[in-house]
Amino acid sequence: MRGLWENEKTLSPALLRSAMGMVGAFLALCAGVMLVIAVASVAAGYYAAAAMQLADGIALPLGIWLGLRILADMLVVSHRSQERLEMIVQLAGGQAVAEPEPVFTPNGASVGRAGDDGPAYPAED
Repeated sequence: MRGLWENEKTLSPALLRSAMGMVGAFLALCAGVMLVIAVASVAAGYYAAAAMQLADGIALPLGIWLGLRILADMLVVSHRSQERLEMIVQLAGGQAVAEPEPVFTPNGASVGRAGDDGPAYPAED
């Protein structure tokens, strides 16, 4: 697992767990607010709206959290299996693991001025 901003720095499973914990806390807060709104709807006499708010307040945050949890677990398992495969290849004497290519590769062209200066007219040279 590679970080979003630093391709060379790996993303640790502990960091992923803490991020999932923060998302879980936020979704629990959203569910709590929705349940308070459902209680207020019951107090106002809107029973059908309260039933929908109660169902949505429980089902939507729980579904979002479960989906994100499954994706996070898939990411961790994929990362671990990739590391194990790389170790097996190295131990078996296979090809060395190729270094990732840099994100930006210069093409060798030199630019004398910024590209937003407009076209180069003969009188300016």
